[in-house]
Amino acid sequence: MGSRADPSGVAEDLASLAVVRRMELAQHYLSGEATQALLGIDASTLTAWCKERRLFAVWHKPEKQWIYPDFQFDRAGLIEQMPALLAVYERYYSQVWNNTWGIVEWFMAPHLLLDGALPMEMISSDPQLVLRIARIEFLQNPATMW
Repeated sequence: MGSRADPSGVAEDLASLAVVRRMELAQHYLSGEATQALLGIDASTLTAWCKERRLFAVWHKPEKQWIYPDFQFDRAGLIEQMPALLAVYERYYSQVWNNTWGIVEWFMAPHLLLDGALPMEMISSDPQLVLRIARIEFLQNPATMW
């Protein structure tokens, strides 16, 4: 049943879909321990790196823990451009750190400047391109985009 503001219940349906999708994604994301092992760091360094915006985590409410999206890593560890990407995103939308799922959503959305590819698919093969696209999208003067 919908609320007064949303009598059709669309918002509730979308919220439910988001919960389901986040649960699916969480199955592929790394735990704190797995991230520490991959990067060869301890828990305090992992926390510091998150605070420094070198990498990011999302809150997985059902498990009551932070998890780390897998697309920010490659075989060598953390993708080198992640800190720069996160800095661009933060400059555009400073409230992002209240809901880091917003970062995930940007990486998962087809992007016109990537010919419809997802930034999360492109970051491992061409991280410089993804960084360039983020800078265009988030740092360019909106008046010059049309």
